[in-house]
Amino acid sequence: MSVVALTGCTPAPLASYLKGLAILRLVAEQRDSGARGWWTDDVFHLESGLDRTPLLDFFLMDYRPSPIVAPWNGGSGFAEGDRTIALDTIRESQEPRFEDYRRTIKTVLSFPELSPSGLTVGELLRLVETVASGKKSKVRDDLLKVVSETREALSPAEQALARSPVTLGIAELEDEITALKEGMKSANKGETALEPLRARAAAVRRLIAAARKARTILKKEHRQAGKEDLVSACRDRLDGRAVEWIDAALVIGGDDEARYPPLLGVGGGEGRLDYTNTFMSRLVDVLLGGEASAHAETLLRGSLFGEATEGLVVGSVGQYDPGRAGGYNQGPGIEHKEFPANPWDFIFTLEGTIAWASAVTVRHQAAGSRSLASPFTVSARAVGYASTADTDRQDARAEVWAPLWSRPATYTELRSFLAEGRAEVGGRRARNSIEFAEAAASLGVDRGVSEFVRYSLLKRRGDSYVALPAGRFPVRTRSEADLIRQLEPILVKLDRFLRDFGKNPPARFLSARREIDEAAYAALLHGGASRLKAVIAATGRFERLLAQRDPAKEPRLRSPVAGLKPSWIVGADDGTIEVRIAAALASIGATGEVGPLHANLAPVDPRKPWAWAEGGNQMAWTGGSLAARMASLLRRRMLDAERFLCSANPLWSNLRVSPEDVAAFIEGRVDETLLEDLLFGFTWVRWDGEARAREAQAELRARWSSPVEPREIQRSYALLKLLFLPGPLPTRRADPLQIRPEAAIVPLLCAGRVEDACRIARRRLYASGVTPVGAEFTNSEGGPRLAAALLIPVRATRRLYGLVLQTGRLER
Repeated sequence: MSVVALTGCTPAPLASYLKGLAILRLVAEQRDSGARGWWTDDVFHLESGLDRTPLLDFFLMDYRPSPIVAPWNGGSGFAEGDRTIALDTIRESQEPRFEDYRRTIKTVLSFPELSPSGLTVGELLRLVETVASGKKSKVRDDLLKVVSETREALSPAEQALARSPVTLGIAELEDEITALKEGMKSANKGETALEPLRARAAAVRRLIAAARKARTILKKEHRQAGKEDLVSACRDRLDGRAVEWIDAALVIGGDDEARYPPLLGVGGGEGRLDYTNTFMSRLVDVLLGGEASAHAETLLRGSLFGEATEGLVVGSVGQYDPGRAGGYNQGPGIEHKEFPANPWDFIFTLEGTIAWASAVTVRHQAAGSRSLASPFTVSARAVGYASTADTDRQDARAEVWAPLWSRPATYTELRSFLAEGRAEVGGRRARNSIEFAEAAASLGVDRGVSEFVRYSLLKRRGDSYVALPAGRFPVRTRSEADLIRQLEPILVKLDRFLRDFGKNPPARFLSARREIDEAAYAALLHGGASRLKAVIAATGRFERLLAQRDPAKEPRLRSPVAGLKPSWIVGADDGTIEVRIAAALASIGATGEVGPLHANLAPVDPRKPWAWAEGGNQMAWTGGSLAARMASLLRRRMLDAERFLCSANPLWSNLRVSPEDVAAFIEGRVDETLLEDLLFGFTWVRWDGEARAREAQAELRARWSSPVEPREIQRSYALLKLLFLPGPLPTRRADPLQIRPEAAIVPLLCAGRVEDACRIARRRLYASGVTPVGAEFTNSEGGPRLAAALLIPVRATRRLYGLVLQTGRLER
């Protein structure tokens, strides 16, 4: 057995990846059934009984091309007006290797299901009129307009030809044009007969143009009406090698409608490019005396081993190689529209699609719907690559994840692996890019796959698609996948909400939604607490948009967003102050009729936080800065507590931070934009599962037992915070000492009157039976931040007592 490194077969572009699959398939099926293939260092390796020279000889001398045909497509060579040079060359050849192809072409041409060919102008007109009679309004008028244009062109053409053109076909009319051209060549420019010849030719051309429109209408009508019948005829009457391609190109479902694997365009073609006719043309080029046949071996070496070559041909390569897909400004020369390509590359690409897509099936979905299951193919998400845009998500046909495996595998094993196409999350098949990444990150994909190469089939050339490489994703276990999975039902809910807007959802919502996908994909790809923090920040930006919108306005989000477990906070905790403070704030729960903090940020029902508020709400997130908004929220909660006669300050929370971390906030040592994003994002965490809450609390209490950085705690903060604690001060008294603040404190702090606010606090403590130590407090510009800091849940309150109270008098 020999191992050959096929350096021309690399993971990108997609055409080069498919080459590797094709070579393994063809060698295994036609020469060595024990051949094995694998990927090492981005090169496909083939182990078989063929070394380099015998491998070249096999493809040059013995390779039997797959009989790839798509007679249901326009331009496939089987309909009138199609380019048939390559098809005719294969049909007339005597090469034994083309026997299957010749038989397939002959059989297809005998199908009564094929659209009629060789029609006369008169027959075309009658058939188009028949089609028009079955249409309505504008469509019927457009068809009858073509009939009228054709009839108007008949009389001048009859005078030009001296016979009735209704009995002639388009090919015969084109022959008449050729004869008239020859007549014009033989005539001297000065002769009076030249002008009449031109007029006669113009009349015939006008009729040809109108007749072609009629023919195009009939071809389109026949394809739409009879495609399923033609596909069924191919599957019933062609041999196994041809049917293998048919099944790869499209599937007829139980509802008798055709479905197309994205890897093969629309039934084996894209736009005006028919893959099968191009495939036949490339075979003729290298194997049947075409323009590149003299360089066939050199071209083959270039395709397999990446060697420099000559004899390239100009032609389209379709979606599989974006760099050579054609178009101005897309290659080494501004004015190039098409690029020379190696014909072997297209041959192997199409042969490779059979290996990939032969496992396509139609599967049932929920609610009785049906969808196409193509190996490792999911709906696209515009994430993980440069130049992503919201339009990519709308215009993407699909996304293909091409597996790279390092363990040698036979073609039988590979085909079985592709047939499973297994990428599962939560016991079901992955449906989009994010879910596929979850599967890869949680080892939901196995069989020795080490990495996936993503290809997004995006609209990039007018209405045509290209397989754009969208990065790689290693297969490895990541705990982040379990957390991202919790987002799935929430994201489904948000996507349904955005679809309800119709064709033009607000751009700000689309952008925020895409940011969540981007952050989630990065977390699955790279892992780490900072990546999960970015996910929470992205969800926070979306939540803030929801909070600013009237929930009763259509389209409606039926209920507030929630559902993440407290383990999300543990996962996103990267040791930064912003995570600690945001999570602690978001964990503030309800006290009596004062709702949880989420009810102050969004129009959530305070009593039923799983529902929107009807009528009044407790929203209070207003102000020109984060500190002002936090202070406004604190003031609202304290007023509501007094109004509802709450027995305690409404600041109870599941999580608390150290006083030193609060000091960092007071000093402005935080990223306020990030803090606000995280705050809104953490409101999606639910604390109603007692076991989950206790587990997260214990983990975070241990982590947050020490501050992020040692800092000095301001006495003014320590004094004021004693009035804004959720529970009573520890005393030796029989009844708890619950101190309530005066309503004036927060407004005074926001006005910068720190001294006055502290004076009121000292008086309130004295009145409650505790004695503050003597201290001087001065006014400062930091009053608003000090007011905001009073909202933040804090632990280690005894340290605050020691700073401002005579502790001997406290516990008396």
